[in-house]
Amino acid sequence: MPDSKDRAVSGVNPAEEAAAKVVTALLAADHDEVVTAEHWDVPPRQGAHDFWLHRGGEREALEITTFAEQDTKTNAAHWQKRGPGYSMTVEGLTSAWAIMVDQEFRAGAFTKNLGGWLKALEREGILETGGWDSRRIYTHPVTAALAEAGVMRASAVSGPPAGSVWLAYGSGFPSRPAGDPDHIARALTEVLALERHQKDAAKLAKSGVPVRHLFLWVDVASRLDVVRAFEEGVPETAPAVDERITWVWLAVPTEHGADVLRWSALSGWRRDDVTISLAQGD
Repeated sequence: MPDSKDRAVSGVNPAEEAAAKVVTALLAADHDEVVTAEHWDVPPRQGAHDFWLHRGGEREALEITTFAEQDTKTNAAHWQKRGPGYSMTVEGLTSAWAIMVDQEFRAGAFTKNLGGWLKALEREGILETGGWDSRRIYTHPVTAALAEAGVMRASAVSGPPAGSVWLAYGSGFPSRPAGDPDHIARALTEVLALERHQKDAAKLAKSGVPVRHLFLWVDVASRLDVVRAFEEGVPETAPAVDERITWVWLAVPTEHGADVLRWSALSGWRRDDVTISLAQGD
């Protein structure tokens, strides 16, 4: 997804600007006319919907947000701040190690004790362990401590310099039945019921216009289940969508633009592959 951390000089969030490009491009193709976007959530109107869409003398409201699992994003931010990052060096090890950590755990004990734990494992010839290691997990204090600190897997690896430690992070992604595009509709129903998206619906309602769009970038880091469900095709069931939202858009960034699913009560689901530069200012 386009980086949304920093605002452009114009005041437009890069993720919002990219979404507006996708929406205006598709609406222009739908209606065979020019569609423009006017940034609206600017001082002194903070808290208003993000954009007006202008088409044929009419205007429509657009609000842009993220389809994300907030706990996963919060956990990732915690590990970025408190954890050791993606690599570290531990003096005194005889091997290099690859570690997979569950971000739902806190980073303190892991960061403080990992070096000592790995040295202890090497001294006893334990070169692979994890939460699955039931043979040792409850009898060996180090393997138990690793599991309690959120280590999903720890393995010694050959080739890299001794003492090199690489870390990867995982979380409990929601499950997705294979071959089921309707997973998207169910997931969307759950997400739209959240308080933060009820506030999005309220913003759109205040616009006072009959056509109101809610656009959600799917966060790949926390909703991989939804990203993968895109591969299954177009959903057949309708999501439960607040009547204050007339069109809901889901988008996954691609190399050449975005893969888009959109839904309305009147038109049902539509699928579009948008070829467009999402770079800011293009």
